[in-house]
Amino acid sequence: MLPLSDSVRTRRPPVVNLTLIALNVLVFLYELSLGPRLDLLLDRYGIIPARIMAALADAPGANRWVLVTLITATFLHAGWLHLGGNMLFLWIFGDNVEDRLGHATYLFFYLTCGILANLAEAYALPGSTVPGIGASGAIAGVLGAYFITYPGATISVALPVFFLFSVVDVPALIMIGMWFISQFFSGVASLGAPQQSGGIAWWAHVGGFLAGMALMTILPKSHPTVQDDPTLGAIERARRDTGLVGLFVGTTSLVSQLLEIVILIRLVIVFIGRPAVHLLRVLLPATLHLIALTDPLVRPFAFFAPPLRVAGHVLELYDLLAVLAYYLIGSAIIWFIAWLAFGGRDNRRDYRRSHGFLS
Repeated sequence: MLPLSDSVRTRRPPVVNLTLIALNVLVFLYELSLGPRLDLLLDRYGIIPARIMAALADAPGANRWVLVTLITATFLHAGWLHLGGNMLFLWIFGDNVEDRLGHATYLFFYLTCGILANLAEAYALPGSTVPGIGASGAIAGVLGAYFITYPGATISVALPVFFLFSVVDVPALIMIGMWFISQFFSGVASLGAPQQSGGIAWWAHVGGFLAGMALMTILPKSHPTVQDDPTLGAIERARRDTGLVGLFVGTTSLVSQLLEIVILIRLVIVFIGRPAVHLLRVLLPATLHLIALTDPLVRPFAFFAPPLRVAGHVLELYDLLAVLAYYLIGSAIIWFIAWLAFGGRDNRRDYRRSHGFLS
């Protein structure tokens, strides 16, 4: 899942976050200008776990200066895709964490997460002599902080559907939680791999994420970002909520969207017929099992809208009826949650009275 945006609004410009993004881009442009000398730069300023562990153990001949690479490595990247992916995550999530912590505290937070993330990688692979680079450990810390601060925030993500992408809204707790679980188990799997090989720094991600959660818990924070606008309706307020209400609403919306997407895929496959089934068996065999699981979800609607035959193809009209039904069910659940949270009192009237609009 590729994140595109989030629902949390900030109160002040994220000057530190923008500066960090700019620094990462400038350093990468400098890397591109080095040509053959780039390897020397990475060897000197990237984190090499074996050297870090030797310096921490004060081993004979170890240079304690290499501990500086725990910071410098976070500003180096291996390519445009590496840089772009990291900066996208930092752009989407970093501004909100900065807004909550304040500018100076956020800078301390970011650098500390980067250091602790790189230390986690060094302890996980103490014998590795391959330079590790990238801001992902520090950004994992940002994700950890966002995870516990805005669990109900909505993250718009691009979800691959066959050869296209569909944009769905996912609660931060689910999206970031799935990301962390994948990083953790990938890190566990990497422990048996040769330490001399390069690759993704899974344990830097895990360490950074946990460090971000811990630091966000203990560091002083400013007042929460104002998300609840009493002048809005209950449903819109529920969608903007970043806590439990937003989490329930976002989860309901996500399930509804996924059901609608899968059923529409089923509709297309059945209509095309054997060519589609054969293609899926070759390219996406798991999708056929997913489509089969939709049978109990759509068959009850066949009584109201039987299938039609169009030019030798089967058009399951009840699939369309099922999509409409699940959309309405999801909307009704969201309305009920919003009513429980915000609809039990006339908030807009109270707001207008308190601001002198009503006598």
